[in-house]
Amino acid sequence: MPWSTGCAAFTFLRLPSGSEVSRIYFTGFLLLPLGLVFSAQSYAAAPCTLNATNPSVTVCTPAPNTLVQSPVHVVAGTTDSNTVTAVQVYVDSKLTQSFKASTIDTFINLPIGFHKVVVKGWDTTGRNFQTSVPLAMQPPCALNSTNQTVTICSLVSGSVVSQPFHVVAAATDSNPVKSMTLFIDGVGKPGVVNSAIFDSYVSGLSLGTHSIAVQAKDSTGALFKQKFNITVTAASNGLSNLKHIIFFVQENRSFDHYFGMLGKYKASLGLANDIDGLNLNATLLNTQSQPVHPYHFQTVCTDDLSPSWNEGHTDVDGGKMDDFMLTSTSVPSTIDPTGTRAMGYYDQTELPYYYELASRYATSDRWFSPLLSNTIPNRMYLFTATSFGNTIPASPPSGGFTQPTIFDHLDQAGVSWRYYYQDGPTSAFIQQFATYKRDAAKVVSITNFATDLKNEATLPSVIFIERAGSSGRDEHVDANTQIGAADSAGIINTFIKSAAYKNSAFILTYDEEGGLYEHVVPAREAKPDNVAPKLRSGDKISDFFQSGLRVPMILISPWVKPSFVSHTTRDYTSILRLIEDTFNVQPLTLRDANADNLMEFFDFSAGPRLLTPPPLPTQPTNGVCDTKLEKAPGF
Repeated sequence: MPWSTGCAAFTFLRLPSGSEVSRIYFTGFLLLPLGLVFSAQSYAAAPCTLNATNPSVTVCTPAPNTLVQSPVHVVAGTTDSNTVTAVQVYVDSKLTQSFKASTIDTFINLPIGFHKVVVKGWDTTGRNFQTSVPLAMQPPCALNSTNQTVTICSLVSGSVVSQPFHVVAAATDSNPVKSMTLFIDGVGKPGVVNSAIFDSYVSGLSLGTHSIAVQAKDSTGALFKQKFNITVTAASNGLSNLKHIIFFVQENRSFDHYFGMLGKYKASLGLANDIDGLNLNATLLNTQSQPVHPYHFQTVCTDDLSPSWNEGHTDVDGGKMDDFMLTSTSVPSTIDPTGTRAMGYYDQTELPYYYELASRYATSDRWFSPLLSNTIPNRMYLFTATSFGNTIPASPPSGGFTQPTIFDHLDQAGVSWRYYYQDGPTSAFIQQFATYKRDAAKVVSITNFATDLKNEATLPSVIFIERAGSSGRDEHVDANTQIGAADSAGIINTFIKSAAYKNSAFILTYDEEGGLYEHVVPAREAKPDNVAPKLRSGDKISDFFQSGLRVPMILISPWVKPSFVSHTTRDYTSILRLIEDTFNVQPLTLRDANADNLMEFFDFSAGPRLLTPPPLPTQPTNGVCDTKLEKAPGF
């Protein structure tokens, strides 16, 4: 069954083969002072399988290097040939709880951020022994701060979802949360105990509207929940109207950096200001501990920043989202040595084409890159729905990476596809995969794109467009953003003016956030497979259970809901799911198998509402490109 059970979120997920596996989460969030003592319970028997080493402490829960929810459930036992006289709990080297027992079952309060929890045992000989558990108290989203409330993070009222769909919720409570239960149409399903977070994938529902509620019960017996309606849909409800899906992925821009001002722009057009955008009063510290606010860039090019695995996890800082400038030294700048450029943003002044395009077609303010790292591992997810363990760029073996790609699965399903490069054949990332050896003829120059669009009968079903990195048109942080945006505008305009526009969807997005400020925490994710991250000595220890940061996206099609903004959480492996559901293609991994298929963006109930394209402005390229102007004002 697709429900959560047990003392942690025990979740069945959709597998490519249709079978089921489980995953476990220990996660959460609550801001409370350290040192509160909750009830501790001694076990007559061991609380879990104990380490046989004499003496030793075994921490049963939480697991090391996980994301946790406060108050955090801590269960531990001891192994000792002598009598254990006490067990103590330390948080960040501070004693918070002490029990005259050999086992403990308790709750501790943690503020947002990284922590080290130590459980220490003492015996009659005076010896002490301990186990350390590093973890992050990272919220799954911005929670309602009111005590005894539940926040559903992954969905909003009115969300339109495919199945399975992801339900992530967390409780805010000053007391330990004893259970979290999912209700569908008023019927309770098996939930989780001793956890303030609920994380599960749900399937098996009939199509149509359903009420979704997540209810918490705390140690006082208080019950509280959040409830709203969502709509469950299926590919049969209209995806057959799409004969072609085109996706184009540019480089290194965060949502706040590019579209943080989109809501205000929409309001200026008389449209809804429905974007979770940039807070201009946000304050972060630079490398010299000086406060910096978001500021409007006066240059359309800047020095680079690093979004790599270590820097990305440092930026997020266990959910604080406050260290973006501190990691700027990974790419030193003599012009901006304190890293203030991480706080710069653009708006319609520099990017009028994108702002109008996003305002008239469809976008999302909960669209994430697949993992918290840089370009290459994220682009691996783009093609294969996994990075097959890679956390940083990796060199392909002789013959290319053998991990199956979406193009391989298209071949197996008999679905036509084409791959356009802009900077020559060697710029095509697909050349690093064994796929290329079999399908090199399908990888062609972008100079063919306009001509190919004229003959819809021979136009492939799926098209990918490679970014133009070596020629500086990929919108990378250290490239001229207007030149890159103009290149994208030319490609998109060619599509909009073509015969293929009437029954196609074009998705523009960005591979990762580029080390630029973003205020929304990463989303919780299904691990794509059982391959652990390939970490070097000194790397940040984490796993593939969360996304990267928000990135911009625009979905262009005559079938989209005009001026639509989705607030449902997704990463861009949803592009793969859209392709798979539209053309009956098998999924690649657990990540795309459990991704949403983007049906929410479309309205297939009548004819295409944007069959006549809206007028779009010319994207200028005359902005000042001068890195000497990149620093925040006053620095």
